[in-house]
Amino acid sequence: MPDHPLPDAAVAKEWWTAMLLIRRFEERSTELYAKGAIGGFLHSARSEEAVIVGALRALEERDAVLSTFRAHAHALVRGTPPDLVLAELMGRVGGTSGGRGGSTHIVDPERGVLGGFGIPAGHAPIAAGVALSAAARSTGAVTLCQLTLGATAEGVFAETLGLAAMWELPVVFLVTNHGELDVAPALTALFQRSAAFGVAGLRCDGTDVIDTHHVVGEAVRRAREERRPTLVEAVISRPADPVAAFGDRLEREGVLVDDQRDAIDAGVRDRIGLAVALAEASPEPEASTLHEHTVAP
Repeated sequence: MPDHPLPDAAVAKEWWTAMLLIRRFEERSTELYAKGAIGGFLHSARSEEAVIVGALRALEERDAVLSTFRAHAHALVRGTPPDLVLAELMGRVGGTSGGRGGSTHIVDPERGVLGGFGIPAGHAPIAAGVALSAAARSTGAVTLCQLTLGATAEGVFAETLGLAAMWELPVVFLVTNHGELDVAPALTALFQRSAAFGVAGLRCDGTDVIDTHHVVGEAVRRAREERRPTLVEAVISRPADPVAAFGDRLEREGVLVDDQRDAIDAGVRDRIGLAVALAEASPEPEASTLHEHTVAP
């Protein structure tokens, strides 16, 4: 992967702070989950900080994001207050969906976060629909759909790629490849396989926020300016620590000086601590509201 120069110092600091926010949020969430304060499932975005921040910072405010069951990280990066996200994880009324969505289904439409989805590839056709709507209304908006590697083995994924190409949709499919399925030869070089469906393919280093930003940025440009869908394969290694690696680079290149790194970290920890307190203070939904916000056939 190419070694890109750092962006502007202020931008580089902001990206690292956003990555750190995800990391500290996930750490506290994991602690709360272990204590039973968070029910259901909790899927940590640890090791995906670089790909999430790099990709989302390539978007504009008008763009939409659909993600996997790690949507709390995407919501944080798009600007959803941590206490609202955490309250949702804890099933409290102060959450983004009043405590009814939980960890897997974080939604914040005002910030373009159209949901996390627990079914592999289940949101791929939804993302295509969002992109189709944007194209029909000439909004110029792009849809980013992040998927797991396992989702690419689902039939609906292949069907959606075909539709995206045929309808020339402004959509980017971002697949995080942790290497879980590398034993299957047919699933290697994923970014090259999309060509069979008429969708261009790119690959980035998912542990490098700058490389991810460059590659996804090019895919977003194609979608917005040329109405061409793209699949981006972000290669990630779970043992890698993208937060520490980027922080080290910022120190080496003089972006973080003196005690700035520790000071930023302390500020993020304080912010998460306050979010925990606010989320815990939010009440649980009353039993009488059980049937609210539901749709009966």
